[in-house]
Amino acid sequence: MDQEYITTGLKELVGDSFELIAPASYDETGILSAVDEADVLLGPYVTKAILEKGRNLRLIQVPWTGMDTFDFSAMEGSKVPVCNSHSNASVVAELCVTLLADLLKKVSYHDRKMRRGNWNRDKKPLDLSSLMISKQTVCILGYGNIGGRIGKLLAAFGAKVLAVTEKQRTFPEVEESYSSEKMMEAVGKSTVVINTLPLTDSTRGMIDSAFIASMKEGTYLVNISRADIVDEDAVYSALVDGHLGGFASDVWWNAPKRGESQSWPSTHNKFEELDNVVMSPHRAGFAEGALPHLDDVIINLAHFIKGEPLINQVNIEKEF
Repeated sequence: MDQEYITTGLKELVGDSFELIAPASYDETGILSAVDEADVLLGPYVTKAILEKGRNLRLIQVPWTGMDTFDFSAMEGSKVPVCNSHSNASVVAELCVTLLADLLKKVSYHDRKMRRGNWNRDKKPLDLSSLMISKQTVCILGYGNIGGRIGKLLAAFGAKVLAVTEKQRTFPEVEESYSSEKMMEAVGKSTVVINTLPLTDSTRGMIDSAFIASMKEGTYLVNISRADIVDEDAVYSALVDGHLGGFASDVWWNAPKRGESQSWPSTHNKFEELDNVVMSPHRAGFAEGALPHLDDVIINLAHFIKGEPLINQVNIEKEF
């Protein structure tokens, strides 16, 4: 399906001036057998051996945003540009806002009760009232393609948006902007914290017990990035003791293996039993009738073929 989508989209932009080659297998052996004459390596997998044999490579195009599985060490000494894709930003942002709205409005919670005929008139364990998005101060960690779209959507609801970026920048819809060094100041002011940061060595486990302790009691946390940025034990404990008002996430620590469909979100914490949790099965980037993450891939391949500037080039040193 991916190859057909890319082929169809690319033909609309550059006609038949390309050849898409699929290796026999998507491991080192399979890629080595096909990379000799390739100009572009399309995929997330690279090794030193692949780079050495792919002497004609002039672009490595990763077909999605996250670079946490990419072997940056293999790129040492290489001048081949690496690009990723950000074209799924809108669909991911919409799901993030949906998760937050569900959390604040307790939609899934009351849906579960209504399916058992329970109108929750005893108000246990959660009551009938909801929080208003327009009354929230929302801190968005990582105000890039996804974070920026989330900010615009929430600002349209009337929320006060605080943006945390690597270097402090201003945005029309953002009321206060903070650099990474002042992140905890923004977190401490907020009633909602949304994580869109990439998973790197510096962000792995960043949202830990100390981070959560600096949040106001009752703050809501939403993770739309990678599970390993969040310390699951710290979040679970804060949900149980009430320091966190709620947690919503599209990513979890115990995802099923490729080809499987069943697994609990955690191996030891019962998030599924908590009523102040909204769960989504890592499907933020999926949209009906489209493959949004591949749209930037198609554009960038067309730019490469036509000799135009590439988009979304990854900083090898920063790994995003």
